[in-house]
Amino acid sequence: MSKLPAPKTPLEAAVQQVVMLERAGRPIAVGIPLNGDGRILTALSPLTHGNQIMARYPEGQVIPVKLSHSDRAWDLALLTPLGDARRSGLKASHEPAPAAGSKLHALNYVQDKKLGSTDLTLKTKGTRRGGDGAQLVDSYELSPAPKPADMGAPLVNDQGEVVALIARACSVNDKAGCTLAPYAAPVNAVRDFLRAAPARKGPWLGVDVVAFDAGFARGVRVAAVAPEGPAASSGLRAGPPGVGDVVLAVDGKPVASTEAFVDAVETRDATGPARLTVLSEGRYREVLLTGLGPPDPPAPVPVRNDRVIRSNNPGPAPSPGPWPTPAPPGSVPNPYR
Repeated sequence: MSKLPAPKTPLEAAVQQVVMLERAGRPIAVGIPLNGDGRILTALSPLTHGNQIMARYPEGQVIPVKLSHSDRAWDLALLTPLGDARRSGLKASHEPAPAAGSKLHALNYVQDKKLGSTDLTLKTKGTRRGGDGAQLVDSYELSPAPKPADMGAPLVNDQGEVVALIARACSVNDKAGCTLAPYAAPVNAVRDFLRAAPARKGPWLGVDVVAFDAGFARGVRVAAVAPEGPAASSGLRAGPPGVGDVVLAVDGKPVASTEAFVDAVETRDATGPARLTVLSEGRYREVLLTGLGPPDPPAPVPVRNDRVIRSNNPGPAPSPGPWPTPAPPGSVPNPYR
């Protein structure tokens, strides 16, 4: 991956947080990684059947994504990366909704396969007709009209915070049928959409890991394991540097960061145990991680959600408990609340 230049303004920093969505190498839309979650928010209509879509990150990563949640009314979609993707992204504005005539910045395609920013004006604010005949209250008309590949692009303020998202709805001038035209979905509609989205869930492992560089090998050190959890039952040993096991690969896939480790387990196709390559007290060994599922209630001790991962800075092992309780079903990390 390439190292991005240090941004000089909040707008430049925001441009570095969006991704290009492509099919067969052709740009089809813009996506917004959710801060702290990693899934990608975009417009639904450019995705068509939702297959063969790749997300191209500013750092150079190109990762396949799958459609995991959608809303035909507001033309919104949520994509899940099928690989090791970063989880930093844009935050939403908590300022009052801007009035018609406000000037914002669209983070869109300024050249072929290059993202930048374009100034747009919120032309009118009112009710438009979305998919399935839905009434889109407080949606915005845009001037000038964005290009087709700019669907899904965020509109941000001068602080780089998301105010709205470019999508498609029925044109206000089309009284009989539905001629699709670009518009902007306000951030409150985006919040409602994300609240309805299922949480991004992976198998419960009962393990706390931190990134670790042994000099000759990089992986994730096992900092703590939940008693009677899958990691403990599989023989993973927790401890400080030099004591705790260091996981180097999952099913042969290198895991050099906490995110890579979790994603490697989440996205694996196999239904059997995960095969971990582990560096343990200077020797390599293989660990079969079995029982990849939630504990049977009632659990003997509180269990943790593996999305709660501590610092990447190698240091003293954290206390093995108590473990945070998983989020209730239906909740979703939502930076747009």
